[in-house]
Amino acid sequence: MRGDIQAIQRTSQWLTSLLAGVAVLNVAALTHSWAAGSAGADRLLVVTAIVFGAALVSSIAGFAFSALAGAALAHLALAPTEAVAIMLVCSIAIQAYAVVKLADAIRWRRLAPFLIGGALTVPLGIALLTRFSTAAFSVGLGILLVMYGAYMLARKSEIVVRANPLADFAIGAVGGVTGGLAAFPGAFVTVWCGMRGWTKDEQRAVFQPYILAMQLVALALLQSSAPAAQPQSAALFVLVPSVLLAAHLGIAVFRKLSNRQFNQIVYGLLVAAGVTLVIKFV
Repeated sequence: MRGDIQAIQRTSQWLTSLLAGVAVLNVAALTHSWAAGSAGADRLLVVTAIVFGAALVSSIAGFAFSALAGAALAHLALAPTEAVAIMLVCSIAIQAYAVVKLADAIRWRRLAPFLIGGALTVPLGIALLTRFSTAAFSVGLGILLVMYGAYMLARKSEIVVRANPLADFAIGAVGGVTGGLAAFPGAFVTVWCGMRGWTKDEQRAVFQPYILAMQLVALALLQSSAPAAQPQSAALFVLVPSVLLAAHLGIAVFRKLSNRQFNQIVYGLLVAAGVTLVIKFV
């Protein structure tokens, strides 16, 4: 058993080194292209920096990549479909990587009610896109997240609630609606996990795979109704290794945090995510 663990660790270290090498070579090649005046190289270099920074910060807490990256990408001259495609591909890559790294902590019996509730209501959230103002909903959600995050940062003690699978199912269902309507499935589930008195690993072992699952469900539904726009393959070749490297670094930071430090970062990121939602639509 000890030999197997050591083999897995060596493989992980080798893959991480390879990933870092590919990311550095990609950025170096892109920088050279930018210096040579190649068309589009400057924009891709900026996009790479944005998604790397957003991936690094969000991977420490395990959520809010799309909120952080989306707020920054909104200032670039990107077509909305291109920006959404970039965020979707990068976010799924980050979440999948994190779920693999946290696999030992995942308890499927605990996670199941959240997944079932969310999967049932993502279609409702997407359907509501055509009936309600996404801007108004997102601003309201953003204000709520800012208020809650700021309140928890100011408190000296944590809020701990007792719950049951039915309550977890309900929270998962709410997350499905917000995921379909505002592309933010993790908002309420992240808050709820923080209120359960769980350790940082227990929290991420729930909301991390939940977010990934909701993104995949939403992608499948959107693909069935209208083919999603795809970023250029050259962009993916640069962006995906970069965000995966950032995710690796972010998880390394996460491992060194105490439970209290992790919760403080989560609350701060909830505030930041809420602010970006409000700014985006105001």
